[in-house]
Amino acid sequence: MLVRKARLPNEITEIFESRGIKKFNEPQQMAIESGILDGENIVVASPTASGKTIIAELAFVKNFLEKSGKTVYVVPLKALAMEKYDEFKVYEKIGMRIAISIGDYDSSDEWLEKYDLIICTSEKLDSILRHNPTWTRDIALIIIDEIHLLSDISRGPTLEVVITRLRNQTRSQILALSATISNAEEISQWLNAKLVKSNYRPIKLEKGIFFKNKIDFGHKTIEINDTEAKPKDDLTLLVQDTIKRRKQSLIFLSSRRAAESAAEKLGNEIGKMIKNKDELEKISRKILNVLTHPTKQCKRLARCVKNGVAFHHAGLAAMQRKIIEDYFRKGLIKIITATPTLAMGVNLPAWRVIIRDVKRYSGSFGYSFISTLEIQQMCGRAGRPKYDKEGQAILIAKNEDEIEKLRQRYIISEAEPVLSKLSVEPTLRMHILALIADHTCSSDSELFNFFDKTFFGYQYGSKSEIKRKIDEIIYQLRDFGFVEFSNRSEKSFIKSSFIPAFNISAEKRLSPTRIGRRVAQLYIDPITAKNIIDRTKRIKKDLGDFALVDIISDSVEMYPPLNVRAKEYEDIESLISKKELYRELPELWDIEYQQFLESFKLSLLLDDWMNEMGEDKILEKYGIPPGILYQKLRNAEWLLYAAQELAKVMKNRKAASLMNRARMRIKYGVRSELFPLIRIKNIGRVRARLLFNAGVKTVADIKKASKQKLIKILGNKLTDKILEEVKS
Repeated sequence: MLVRKARLPNEITEIFESRGIKKFNEPQQMAIESGILDGENIVVASPTASGKTIIAELAFVKNFLEKSGKTVYVVPLKALAMEKYDEFKVYEKIGMRIAISIGDYDSSDEWLEKYDLIICTSEKLDSILRHNPTWTRDIALIIIDEIHLLSDISRGPTLEVVITRLRNQTRSQILALSATISNAEEISQWLNAKLVKSNYRPIKLEKGIFFKNKIDFGHKTIEINDTEAKPKDDLTLLVQDTIKRRKQSLIFLSSRRAAESAAEKLGNEIGKMIKNKDELEKISRKILNVLTHPTKQCKRLARCVKNGVAFHHAGLAAMQRKIIEDYFRKGLIKIITATPTLAMGVNLPAWRVIIRDVKRYSGSFGYSFISTLEIQQMCGRAGRPKYDKEGQAILIAKNEDEIEKLRQRYIISEAEPVLSKLSVEPTLRMHILALIADHTCSSDSELFNFFDKTFFGYQYGSKSEIKRKIDEIIYQLRDFGFVEFSNRSEKSFIKSSFIPAFNISAEKRLSPTRIGRRVAQLYIDPITAKNIIDRTKRIKKDLGDFALVDIISDSVEMYPPLNVRAKEYEDIESLISKKELYRELPELWDIEYQQFLESFKLSLLLDDWMNEMGEDKILEKYGIPPGILYQKLRNAEWLLYAAQELAKVMKNRKAASLMNRARMRIKYGVRSELFPLIRIKNIGRVRARLLFNAGVKTVADIKKASKQKLIKILGNKLTDKILEEVKS
């Protein structure tokens, strides 16, 4: 279908044609014919790179031009939100006001009232809804990107609750974008939507299995010749072949360690084949300069990039990931080795996708197969629109027996159905409190009705098990002091998990306590909040900031824990005996003892950070990458803010002040004596310490100090900036 013949408003036609889009492809045409421009709810299930985003743009531009109301565009990851924000800014030229909201979880973001298109993660939108903002009444269109992630145990439940909330609170049109899944019809029925299902891809996708120097695509076989005397492993052969063809590859491996190791090895193998060495040298320096003091991982990545290879995972600093993505798109970085999470993240296509590992470590369950849906998402990254006529997705078989298993599981088989994960108790507990706290549900029957409207309710019906679980959680939240309820036959029992039949049958009127409402707004697990409250009650005197960060170090929000190695036990236990803490110490034989040691080790890390230990030393001492360090610091700062807010509700001003002190130390990574300096723009923790040690301890000291003295400490350019800053 030609864009000009689609009977679109002239403004939409002109925008698309100015971007070189003259014709709509199959799923785009199907969406138009199904009523996407007429307010119909639509679920689009089609492969990666099939043009689903264009369908979303059609919907939100028409919504804007008709002044119907706001559009909320929901994505699973912050990085994807940033990418969409940059991509959609083109519509500002028609007057559309576009905003991105991915930060503070304790805000209604009333400033969003002024915007037409709001891009956010499901977690951010969930936190906003808990504050009952007024602007959500103006939502006319909800776009859900990657709705198949309903089956993701970490993100799916929140997405499901957000969708159900918005369906209850607004009469919005819904557009849900999905990968090709086996039960897309079920999702469309749940959303009362029309289904657009297509296998269209702009570029032909060839899926094959590599074994003994041959790629078997089913209808054809390609041999990869090893011309060197020293035999190469399978991955190296495929990568060398990619470079010879002047193409790029994405390689998926099971772990961060595997991704780094493979990148280093491949860089050494193909370095001589790579051109543009000068440009790669500049990119390498950019990566090193992201951190003030480059870590071992930074240096390893920089070395790899010099050879045209990079590794990509959550352990990298966000700016390092962005540099890698940008220069891969520009074609300068040729090979990226990554963990499977990259497949559901930013749009990063390559001619050849190589999947070396089809299993990953799942904690106590050992190694298990990666789902067919995830593998299909990885395969979908193969083929670059505008550059390639076809894309290759290749799985590496480790032996002959594995060839047919891989073919059956990943090449021939349909992706698994999307299944709701909303019944997982920690998630259920958090959302039940939120629904009661903002008065979405004021009785247990209203809670049951709400969950009947979720995807879980649609898939499984009104199961007595989920009702019993909801009732147990209501009693638990009451025991925590977060909700109050009453019914005529309600009596107290020894355990909240024991609920007699006459209590289940009687309707309970539910209301949040003041502190329960605040817990929900702070977006923390109710058990985390209960622990913080209990430990805050023990704050009779100031035991120092180590004891304060230790209050939150065992929270579920600080997971995964730090592994305690056998050789560390003695040292950690020795330190425990020397510290005064606000939380209770378990006995050696308690099953919680190992978890206590792991969380105490995290307290030690946070203490080292507050006492100005260098990032490189912390990373080496605790064996974690920069990305994970920053994640833990962000979460610790947020939990200490939550602890401060809960202490205020408890009217414990002393505890609130102490929590704020600890929060500021975590935020800036300094001792409290540096607070006056660290809050000045362009002065970080290292420069603040240099100034302090030179006798410049306050803003007043900076104003009094000679410019020459400041230049000696800070340098010429920075001194001018700082002096300008303190004047204002």
